[in-house]
Amino acid sequence: MGQTLYNGLSGLTAANQWLDQIGDNLANLETPGFAQDQGTFADALTMQVYGYETDPSAANRVTPPGWRGGSGVIAESEGRDFTNMNLETTGNPMDVAINGPGFFVVQGPQGKLYTRAGDFIWSQRPDGRFQLATQTGEPVLSTTGQPIIKPANATSMTVSADGQIMYGTQAGPRIALAEIGQPSARLIPEGNNLYSLGAGGQASPATQSKLVQGALLTSNVNESEQMTKMIEAQNLYDENAESVSIANQMLSIADTIRQNGG
Repeated sequence: MGQTLYNGLSGLTAANQWLDQIGDNLANLETPGFAQDQGTFADALTMQVYGYETDPSAANRVTPPGWRGGSGVIAESEGRDFTNMNLETTGNPMDVAINGPGFFVVQGPQGKLYTRAGDFIWSQRPDGRFQLATQTGEPVLSTTGQPIIKPANATSMTVSADGQIMYGTQAGPRIALAEIGQPSARLIPEGNNLYSLGAGGQASPATQSKLVQGALLTSNVNESEQMTKMIEAQNLYDENAESVSIANQMLSIADTIRQNGG
């Protein structure tokens, strides 16, 4: 009964984590370049129990040979899904979409970060100049690894497919674009649609990606799919709550029997 109670509680925890994951995906339904979080479940521990371990001399039952007993469930993340993002035209020259598997490279507090969101802004620096940045102010880096500073006399900016920036007829730097092997497994979410490179991850200059100015990558969250998963997660929660309730009742009955000398 104790194991049943633990299994139910672990199921409740997993269901809560699943609901949180779904809620985060739905909250970012309209966030440019947002990669939905993927989740799955796994046994915390599965044990194979043989018949002789509970033979009649030790218990009033016989466990069938080869029977497997689980020890609860845990929610696992398979990482982010960076596929199936559509390119949507916005007409805003500050918006830049990636056509291909690449990532923009930006400067974070502890080093380089990566993002698929190209809804850029001009962010003012302490020295008064303006730098190309993400919506939350992280500087977008050039192919030389430096922030992209707007010239004082610049009134417009164009971005070519290879990332070359032009301010009118004046050439600027090129926007850095990186491609990462197995991004779902190698990138670690850092918030604000930004990712750091995890252990074993490698970022290299993009060879299969081009830029499109005046467009954005859309979120790949499928609302209908997420709502279906929400119902499944709620059912999982309800079933495990019922399991915990029944296990608790059984433990109470057993305790009452002990107290009455049964």
